[in-house]
Formats: sequence, C-alpha cells, structure tokens
Amino acid sequence: MKTTLVPLLLAVSSMAFAQSWNLTGNSGTTPPSNFIGTIDDQELVIKTNNMERLKVFNGPYANGIAIGNSAAAGTVNGAKLELATVLCNGCASRWSVASDAVIRILNSRNMEFHMPNDNAVDPNSDTSTPNSSGITKIKFTDSVHPSSLVVFNTGKVTVGTDQYDNDPNFIFYVRKGIKAEQIKVENPATNGWADYVFKKDYKLRSLEDVEKHISEKGHLPNIPSAGEVEKNGINLGEMDAKLLEKIEELTLYSIEQNKTLKQQSDKIEKLEKQLLLLLSEKTK
Repeated sequence: MKTTLVPLLLAVSSMAFAQSWNLTGNSGTTPPSNFIGTIDDQELVIKTNNMERLKVFNGPYANGIAIGNSAAAGTVNGAKLELATVLCNGCASRWSVASDAVIRILNSRNMEFHMPNDNAVDPNSDTSTPNSSGITKIKFTDSVHPSSLVVFNTGKVTVGTDQYDNDPNFIFYVRKGIKAEQIKVENPATNGWADYVFKKDYKLRSLEDVEKHISEKGHLPNIPSAGEVEKNGINLGEMDAKLLEKIEELTLYSIEQNKTLKQQSDKIEKLEKQLLLLLSEKTK
C-alpha cells in the first residue's frame, strides 16, 4: 500500500508544480491559457505593502489601467494616473467618444512630462543644433506627420518641424502659418510705442527729405527694405510701432498742411474783399 501511495503523491505534486506560475520565469506557456489575470468580471489589482499600486479595469466603460491609489500617500488625497481606451461617449473624459484613448489624472493638480536632460547634468554637452548629441525631446507624431509637436530640452517648442535656429530671443517655431482670434504683443518695440512722434522735441523730417530718401533708398525712412525683410523677417511688435510712427508723422504733415491751407484761404478771402472794394470804388 505504501509503495502505491508514494508514486501517486509524487505524480500529484508534480502536476501541481507543473500548473503553478514560477516566480523566476516560465517557459512553454500558451498566452490564451497561461496568463496573470481574472476569468470573471473582476478587476485585477497589483499591490505593494498591501496598498493598491496598479489596477486593470474590467469595463464596461473602458479598457485600460490605473497607476497609483487615491488612498495612497503622496498628495493630500493620493493620486492616480489612468490610461484607457473608452467604450462609450463621455467616458473618462467629458469630450471623449467611443474608441478614444484617454490619459487622465485623478486627485492631483498637475501632469508633468519629464525627459532626460544631459545638458543639465553636463553644461558642456552639445545642444548647439536641434540634432546635437545633448538634445532630448518629446515628440507628438502620426503615420504622416513626424513632428506635429516637439518639445526640446533647450526650452524651444516646434510645430510642424523639428528644426529651429539658435536665436535666444525666440522659443516657439511654426513651420506654416498661424491663425488666431487674438494676438497680444506685450512689449511692442525696443523704443516703446510711437507716441514719441508727438513730443515737442521730435524732429519731423521735411517732405523734401522724405522724397530724397525714397529716391535714393527706395523705401521710407526707418522702415526696412524689401531685401532686409526677406533676409531677416520682421518683428511684429516693432513693425507695428514703425508703421504707427509713419501714421503719426502723416498726421503731423496733415496738420501742418491744414494750417497752411487755412492761412492761404484767409489771405485769399482778404484779397477777394480788397478786390471787391476796389471794383466798387471804380464803378462810382
């Protein structure tokens, strides 16, 4: 009897071991039947220190995972990061539609995307061009557009391209045009707004000088030439100030011209009166 039980126990223990999940790795598995998870309508939870750290949703509203636990330490109420493909309109996000992929945070104020930055560790690392070895970036792409949006560790941001120049005064680069309902320029020009034209000490050029400048240069004074614009572009704030300068100068010219016309009109009126007087005396 004993000799019969021993092989039987060995066989059972061997079968139990064969069906167990080895913590040091497994081989010969079949994904449809060998997996970590549930076979009923229950979520799968992974814990550390008896605290939920990761949850796999069971639906029916979303396929995805939640990282963290709203009851965990870290913020006032804990925090969770959810990544899901939603199965209904308005699930996980008020604006989502079925099949959308949604990333959201719960019980937290900020979502931060952080990238390695060799330049912060080694200030001598090469970040001189967008393709230098010290450059790191976060890219948003699709199957057609390789650089829909790119954020660089130099602080520069590009749209529609992953290239930029090294001008330290600019951080935002767009490959094609920009449409906007409003654009506000905080600092319009280096010299300020163009109201300096109306100050008493402003030296207004004579129209003869302006005519001479146009004849020699081919453009208005203090306005870049077509060649300069083609080579360097324009600063919208500064150009708006320059254009306003010309408008205000035209206003001063118009005021002076109006004064001159009024003086001439007064003289003509006096001459007409004198002429009428002479004619009336002649007819007597």
